[in-house]
Amino acid sequence: MSNRVEYSFDKNRKVEESYKFTLPELYRKIAHEELREDDVVREQALTQMREWIVSNPHIRKCRVDAPFLLRFLRFRKFSVPLACEALEQYLMVREMYPSWYKKLDTSDPEMRRIQESGGFYALGQDSAGRMVMLTKVVQLEKGRFTPLQVGRFIVLLLEALLELEEVQVGGILLLADYTGMSMDLFEGWGATELKIAMDAFTRFIPVRYQEMHAAKLPKVAVSFMEYVLSFVPPKLRELIHCHATIDKLKEQLEPSMTPQIYGGTIDAVELTNKFWERFEQQNENFALGLDKFEIDLDHYTAVWSKQNPDMAEAKAFKKLSID
Repeated sequence: MSNRVEYSFDKNRKVEESYKFTLPELYRKIAHEELREDDVVREQALTQMREWIVSNPHIRKCRVDAPFLLRFLRFRKFSVPLACEALEQYLMVREMYPSWYKKLDTSDPEMRRIQESGGFYALGQDSAGRMVMLTKVVQLEKGRFTPLQVGRFIVLLLEALLELEEVQVGGILLLADYTGMSMDLFEGWGATELKIAMDAFTRFIPVRYQEMHAAKLPKVAVSFMEYVLSFVPPKLRELIHCHATIDKLKEQLEPSMTPQIYGGTIDAVELTNKFWERFEQQNENFALGLDKFEIDLDHYTAVWSKQNPDMAEAKAFKKLSID
């Protein structure tokens, strides 16, 4: 019997299941201390958020299961109004830029090629409960991927990570190794693409970044990366640390989580493959299923334009499609 989950997008359906917090005690402690989450707060917030979605005439089809809504509640530390706002922004950006967010599929050849490139590794949770993600940027450069392809894969990766409640609670420690990178990877990244990408990764997809560390950034890329960071919210920029050597990057890794490529014992490829296998086994057509969201596009287009006047030049992306 398959244990895969296929989520409903009927916002009016009666939610029968009763949510239970099943993560290890470490995450219960993090949830309480960092997110103000306990059993009572969680149940009340889920009820209020579901009622808001049902009563919102501009949201037509939406998941109302606890794992999905908790993404936003945990992201906004259980402020229901802020969580509802975050959900609306997430739904809006999916409709504004379908070429980045729609028709994501783990079996797509280009997504598979990036997945197998060695550009992104999921190393698992450290002792602080953080999901440790490592990117070897030069591997993406060698693959000759376009900005849109890389951007779509990162959206898919973040969606997969957020299906794990331990990631919702514990957040992500991101490590970026720029060893051997040239400027080739940045060719084709214009202001519009960067704005869409950085807004997606830092504002509209509800990810709790705990820390970000980068090492060995080439001098020729410094000015470009400073430009990239101009699109990142100030509070998030405070979490970013740059190092001159890989040894400094390795110091962010616990010895038991250091991959073989850095002299440790962990097989990063095997761990990453297990991460994707777990995701694909537990979720039935998950990423493609997200295309079932439906909103009042006329209403939200006006809202989006008002909230994001600096994105006017990016509207052309709405008409792009992915074959």
